[in-house]
Amino acid sequence: MILPLSSPPPLRGEGEGGGARGKKMNQFTHDLNRIGNILEKSLSAFVGVALAGFAATVIVEVFFRYFLGFSLYWSNELATFLFVYLVFFGGSVALKRGELINVAFVKERLPLKWERGATLFVFLIMLAFSLMASTFSTVLIQTSIKTKTVSPAMLIPMALVYLPIFLGFSFLALFSLIGLVNTLVRWNMKER
Repeated sequence: MILPLSSPPPLRGEGEGGGARGKKMNQFTHDLNRIGNILEKSLSAFVGVALAGFAATVIVEVFFRYFLGFSLYWSNELATFLFVYLVFFGGSVALKRGELINVAFVKERLPLKWERGATLFVFLIMLAFSLMASTFSTVLIQTSIKTKTVSPAMLIPMALVYLPIFLGFSFLALFSLIGLVNTLVRWNMKER
């Protein structure tokens, strides 16, 4: 079962009704979910534009190469950069929507308490890894700024190419935190 992270969905063994859930959610959780929803919509729009730009760039490049007999020197680089943004931001959106691949086959066969623990563990691991990766990605950005490195064809600063690594992992960390908080809120509500 794929569940979005925008609000605490019911876990296995809980009732599907959620009337009291919205009333019991504290202000922090509500604000965190609201920020996550706004960010998800913004990132989704950006991913759509990046995908359209990527597809258009590849189509134009193929047309120029095979029908006009010459290649645009910048198109391959632009397509690569758009793809990098697409992957990192699209992965964040997929996590927020609960659309990342998981091992549901194993998780659904665990006892209920173990399943809940596995859900918490997964969010904690994703949060820790995302924070670590976003922190270390700043080294790439800082190095490219210090050395004033630019891309070979388009001559844009490489810091802009490395930026989606930092932002993508930061968004993954935020959405992991939202998932972790929502899971804890569900547990708290279930115990009441």
